[in-house]
Amino acid sequence: MTAELHLVHRAAFAPLLDGAAVVPTHGTEVLNGVAAHGLAAHREAFGDRPSFAGDRGAALVDGIDRVTLTGRGGGHFPTAAKWRSILAAGPAQTVVANGAEGEPGCAKDAVLLQTRPHLVLDGLVAAMEVVGAVDGVVWIHAGADATARSVASAIAERARAGAGDPPIRVVVAPARYLSGEATGIIRTLEGGPTLPRFVHDPAHPWSEGRRPVLVQNVETLARVGQVALGGAESYRATSLLTVVSGTHRVVVEADPSMTFGDVVAHAWTSPDGLEPQAVLLGGYGGSWVAWQRLASMSIDPGALRSQGLSIGAGLVGPLPSSACGIEESARLTRYLADQSARQCGPCVFGLAGVAELASDLTAGTLGRSGRKRLDRFMDEIAGRGACRHPDGALRMLASALDVFSHDVHRHRRGRSCAAPTHSVLPLPLETS
Repeated sequence: MTAELHLVHRAAFAPLLDGAAVVPTHGTEVLNGVAAHGLAAHREAFGDRPSFAGDRGAALVDGIDRVTLTGRGGGHFPTAAKWRSILAAGPAQTVVANGAEGEPGCAKDAVLLQTRPHLVLDGLVAAMEVVGAVDGVVWIHAGADATARSVASAIAERARAGAGDPPIRVVVAPARYLSGEATGIIRTLEGGPTLPRFVHDPAHPWSEGRRPVLVQNVETLARVGQVALGGAESYRATSLLTVVSGTHRVVVEADPSMTFGDVVAHAWTSPDGLEPQAVLLGGYGGSWVAWQRLASMSIDPGALRSQGLSIGAGLVGPLPSSACGIEESARLTRYLADQSARQCGPCVFGLAGVAELASDLTAGTLGRSGRKRLDRFMDEIAGRGACRHPDGALRMLASALDVFSHDVHRHRRGRSCAAPTHSVLPLPLETS
């Protein structure tokens, strides 16, 4: 990886990041490569934040609509449509800046909260003003101590400067994969457990009789801050990506003109000097994509959607040529099964059964009948969970069975693929 990495082509706009941020494979307590903005540096880069109450709020929603901003937590639902749904049901109770970042491979939200906390807070306050919320929450996971300190310091700095922000508090969630799921966040704020719940209308995930709650990913709110401070005309739809590379992860801001080949060439260190054989794109509930297919693709969410792919939570996980895709995928499936909410049959029994059969495949003990059971389980579980967690796990495994079909063939015959590289993508359970 080069010492200086500036993937965004400079123009008359202030980018989210001014370089590449490097964090360890596990945890985000150590961060290098991007200087943190205090309030003075933030205002110098982005300017003062105006109020967005009343008509100015409607104009901000229109601006967000014009730049086609989508949620950057993984779902990429249009942000303006989400806000208008809240406004139709409002006024809101709470706006949540969701920085829990349950994906073990991702680090972009922690990087933003540690280096650009005031941009996130400007976006959060603007959202509160638009939807009429009286409570602001920055939601992070347990163990993210450096992030918690950064947010608390930024809130205190704004108070000393007389920013006039509404009340904002930091809430610490359990360090689990599903802690950042929106319905689980709302359930917790209503006094329940931090677990996803089934909702009849996804546009109204709060309980009947309660005031609306707006949950937005940290990156989404940072981009709201960009539109609010610089206007829709100067906004550029870049993407924040976390590239997993051996002993560290690299968070970069990439322009749509860049390709995945460009990003991986700069941010990934190959352990064997060869190109990756495939990339896990989007998150651990994302899709494996063969490198020959992905390398030339532009980092443009719309272009990816046309190919049936999604940038998801921004994870780019290259798999070295010396690793086994089926072993890696079975490992991730076991983790996702262990991290399930255990509230419905597809999670309690189905996902666990799929993980066991995937492990049998890795061990070379999955015969013809076992493969039929695996296919049947995957068909029966799809779309039947109380939340989308099982669907994500199945999407990842199904893409692995396709992309790594040569590994499947070897393992089904009981032969070892003798892969010298193991455990490529980080899992928190392996650090205990």
